[in-house]
Amino acid sequence: SSTLSWVRICFYGAPRWVFPVYFAAEMKTGGCLVFLGLLGVCLGIGGTFGTVTDTEADLSGTKSVQMLYVGYPLKLTCNLTSHENTSFKLDWFKDEMKIESNARTKIFQENSSLLIPSPVKEDVGLYKCQTQRGIPNDKPLNMFFNVIYFEMRKMDKSVNVDMEKSIKLECPVEGQPYPVITWKKDDMPIAELINATRITYSPNDKKVPNGTILITNAGWTDRGNYTCVITTLSNTFERFTFIRVKDVYAALWPFIGIVVEVLLLGIIIFIFEKRRAKAEFEESDTDQGNDQKNTADLNKDSVRQRK
Repeated sequence: SSTLSWVRICFYGAPRWVFPVYFAAEMKTGGCLVFLGLLGVCLGIGGTFGTVTDTEADLSGTKSVQMLYVGYPLKLTCNLTSHENTSFKLDWFKDEMKIESNARTKIFQENSSLLIPSPVKEDVGLYKCQTQRGIPNDKPLNMFFNVIYFEMRKMDKSVNVDMEKSIKLECPVEGQPYPVITWKKDDMPIAELINATRITYSPNDKKVPNGTILITNAGWTDRGNYTCVITTLSNTFERFTFIRVKDVYAALWPFIGIVVEVLLLGIIIFIFEKRRAKAEFEESDTDQGNDQKNTADLNKDSVRQRK
């Protein structure tokens, strides 16, 4: 009796074909070696053209980060080709949900791309292009695009806080997925410099975790440069501000300074006037003494003339 086996030879990007090989039960050892040699040649040919594995297509299974800008077209291009530059027909998915071409999302098979002419923040997510299944048991090839939205603004150059009061710092950033926020003071992790019981972390106004810190019972040691470190899927950014700690009586110092200046001016005027009055008094006494002496001399002269 004979046994029929089917040997499949795979040509990547082309249909598969099969051929029958008959084994005779009484086949001798030499015949087996001939068959094994033929099978090796067939497998070698198949290996030359490629077998169905993820490594046969350029960029298969890779993931890239794509930035979304609201109001500006978002285009994703899936560069999946075989070694013979054969393109594939693709399906597109967003967060594992299949995307159909429609008015706001357009799929172009001729250049393997997806276009969203006017994207919104809700269009962020994990996109995937995947080869359509042509033959049963084939493993599809795919490529991923992590589409993110990110926006940040500047912090105030400096902020003031009164001694023993609280101050809140907000990292002005938003994004989807949420970026990772960490805080530093004078280039050191903030938790190492400030008592943890005085720091509270909370989301900012855009709901980004740890986007806001609250420092209570501020003291002189809290003065310094503060940095929020923003880490996205592709980059790291920093935003800075400087905290100035003011004395609780700081508002009184200008008034006290004015009062002291007025008092000093008054004292100076008083001393000056007192010295001037004393000088005038001494001068008047001298003039009066001279007048009296002149009168006495005049009287003596009159008496002499009478004699």
